[in-house]
Amino acid sequence: MRARFYDLHIHSHYSSDADHPPRRLFEMACEAGLAGLCISDHDTVAAIAEGTRLAREFPLEFYPNVEVSTHYRTRKFHVLAPLVDYRSAELQSRLQGLAEGRRQQAKARIERLRDSGFEITYEEVIRATRNPIPTGPAIAQTLLAKSESHASPRLHRYLHGKEAARGVIAFYRDFFAPGKPAFAEMERLCTLEALQLIRRAGGVPVLAHPGAPGYEADESVLQTFVAHGLAGLEVYSSYHEPRSTRRFSDWAARWDLVKTAGSDFHGRVKPHVRIGSVKARGREMIEELMDRRD
Repeated sequence: MRARFYDLHIHSHYSSDADHPPRRLFEMACEAGLAGLCISDHDTVAAIAEGTRLAREFPLEFYPNVEVSTHYRTRKFHVLAPLVDYRSAELQSRLQGLAEGRRQQAKARIERLRDSGFEITYEEVIRATRNPIPTGPAIAQTLLAKSESHASPRLHRYLHGKEAARGVIAFYRDFFAPGKPAFAEMERLCTLEALQLIRRAGGVPVLAHPGAPGYEADESVLQTFVAHGLAGLEVYSSYHEPRSTRRFSDWAARWDLVKTAGSDFHGRVKPHVRIGSVKARGREMIEELMDRRD
């Protein structure tokens, strides 16, 4: 019997740090026994039209979504936009601006890796990823996959050491995080502006993985976001341990936010995360989100 669960946070290969085309994601969602899904790529809606067509072939409900890169003061936050009208001209224009910011950030990251002594170029990264806007994990994945990297003492810990199972994420932490050798800032929307943009485009703003390292939310910032239109909180996430899940569930209840569930599946970058691995909510979650649309 097919499960009732939905996964609202899945990345396709249109996110350069993810591996699979939309069709394969639908196949995997069926294999996982899901009832519904969203493709939620980084700052792009390129997969949504294809996903809408695939939903006619597969026994799955499909809804548009996008994961928007934002900042509030000095901190980074990702905001999901389930049910958004991906054809919105305003939304697409702002996403194109973010895409160009990501491109410039990628070039700067790679140049700083070269300055640190690593042999890697922007051209080889986009050839390897088949994406002109590679994210930090995609750059790390390309570098670590090079044959000469396996002989580098500086990269041994990410390929053969105790952190090898999550080597890409560990490399990202050590080189691309703020204050690290290859850190490069990128243009981001102000979170408060993004909340309103998503609402104008028919979506329901949901704060993604509030417990993820580097994207943590506290009660004060959440209260501010709620006052500016936040309607949901990704309570159930592959990033969250049971204790933090309970805390975020309490916050969602306090501020009357829709509790959403998503795996944040990418593929090789996060080998420990599977599609449908966060089985927490089903069709009722979609209905609650629909009730929050402007």
